[in-house]
Amino acid sequence: MSHFRLWLGLSLLVLSQLALATKPQPAAQPMLFDNEYKTKLYGFNITVTNRLSKNSDSGYDLLFKFDSMLGSITETSHLQWDNHKKLVIPQHYVYKRRGLGKNRDADLRFDWNKKTVSNYVQKSNWQMNVVERVQDKLSYQLQLQQDFLRSDAKRVTYKIADGGHLKEFIFEKIAEETLDTPLGKVKTIKIKRSREDDDRVTHAWLATDWNNLLVRLEQIEKGDSYTINITKASLNGKPIEKF
Repeated sequence: MSHFRLWLGLSLLVLSQLALATKPQPAAQPMLFDNEYKTKLYGFNITVTNRLSKNSDSGYDLLFKFDSMLGSITETSHLQWDNHKKLVIPQHYVYKRRGLGKNRDADLRFDWNKKTVSNYVQKSNWQMNVVERVQDKLSYQLQLQQDFLRSDAKRVTYKIADGGHLKEFIFEKIAEETLDTPLGKVKTIKIKRSREDDDRVTHAWLATDWNNLLVRLEQIEKGDSYTINITKASLNGKPIEKF
């Protein structure tokens, strides 16, 4: 019996080491992606583009663009990646809204030497102090993707520079789900963002076997909801034909 127990213990140890060895590890640098999502809102077709690309400054450009016949919203974040700290460092954020009511522009520039961020928004410019890990209204999405890749955290919190204030965005991992998508079935983690004194709730589904790629996004507000679903995707320049 003692020999059997020894053999069983060694077998379990070997299997556990194999499992650890074969578990996919996060890439040292964020993986580039270029994704397209589709939905309908009030009968109008909507296309959303979400893209992370390298730029000439050895940094990254993150794009999120909402486009429809009614108008468009384009957000871009020029950022750096600190590989030692696994930290997204925003440099320059631009917001442009065309149609969908009044046109609106915002331009945020971070000066990390002075620990300040300056915002140029039509007639309401402002500047405030920031500390390490503060994000802009787009860069936090990449930080969230990386944080859930690199830890088993159930809850993460970010400070966001917005409107002359630091706002707190809180996200919770609430489920693991397999989704049916136009690219096939995919395993995901479901993330929830809720807001104090606000009935808006946002859910995001990240594909765990695909570097936490965003595959679905849902917003619920005042009883209404809209959802965008991934229709095209690529990772590091390679198209994903099927999950």
